[in-house]
Amino acid sequence: MKKEPESFRELFCHITGYSPFPWQERLYSEYLALGNTPKACSLPTGLGKTSVIAIWLIALANGAAVPRRLIYVVNRRTVVDQTTAEVEHYKYVIDSDSNLSSFKAQFESLRISTLRGQYADNGDWCENPSRPAVIVGTVDMIGSRLLFSGYGIGRAKRPLHAGFLGQDALLIHDEAHLEPAFQQLIETIEMHQRDYEPKVQWPKLKVMELTATSKSANPFKLDDNDYANIIVDRRMNAVKQLHLHELLDSKKPAKELVHKALSLKSSGRAIVVFASSVESVLEVQATLEKANLPVTSLTGTLRGKERDKLVI
Repeated sequence: MKKEPESFRELFCHITGYSPFPWQERLYSEYLALGNTPKACSLPTGLGKTSVIAIWLIALANGAAVPRRLIYVVNRRTVVDQTTAEVEHYKYVIDSDSNLSSFKAQFESLRISTLRGQYADNGDWCENPSRPAVIVGTVDMIGSRLLFSGYGIGRAKRPLHAGFLGQDALLIHDEAHLEPAFQQLIETIEMHQRDYEPKVQWPKLKVMELTATSKSANPFKLDDNDYANIIVDRRMNAVKQLHLHELLDSKKPAKELVHKALSLKSSGRAIVVFASSVESVLEVQATLEKANLPVTSLTGTLRGKERDKLVI
């Protein structure tokens, strides 16, 4: 019989399937395990930023003084869905792994919900304030509820939703540099709770900015141990090449884009073509389809439902 994991490293490996980076162990031991979450995490892309949810889960299960609910906000619906799927995988591993029996007992009541446009809210996150929950959503869906004006919900439920999201919650704003107005809003809410309700003893809202380009004065970031890690080093120092080709006729880019795409078709790799107008995209698509090449186009004119079908 396998020994039940006890350390953070062992638990993290069981839940995610990967050994933690030094920054993930440090975030657990120095911040979340002490109940003192950092205001900002400045972490490069590709180093597992979403794992802050797994770190929170382990800290909560081990009795750390962290908020009962984690709200993960990112203003890209595809990332919202990917994050939800990742958290559901964590829950599946916890429920099905016999070596996590004591850990499992802490999360039998864990609820996972997604709030984004054209995606049905299962409502599990706001049934019982004593249950731990992970709520993943877009800026507009979470922000509107924090301001007592949630989309598609009645007036009677708006205070309930605002209460669940604004109290005893850790709100992680991913890609915060893309939505500075929302970051300012949630920091203002946090500040008002802290400064204007100092005598109120219930757990308040905590905000964490998560971005690769934080402007915070003293963000949590990689240290020397991270840079010495072989996987971190490989990802941070991977060779990235860019070759520029000037268009002969900038007014008619589609023909040259098609020519360049066709010259790369034998590479065995996916080819992504970016164009500055919908017309150019459609022209490139039509020409490549005539050459019997499988093509999928993605433009801002597509409805959400049509965009979602592209990844199914």
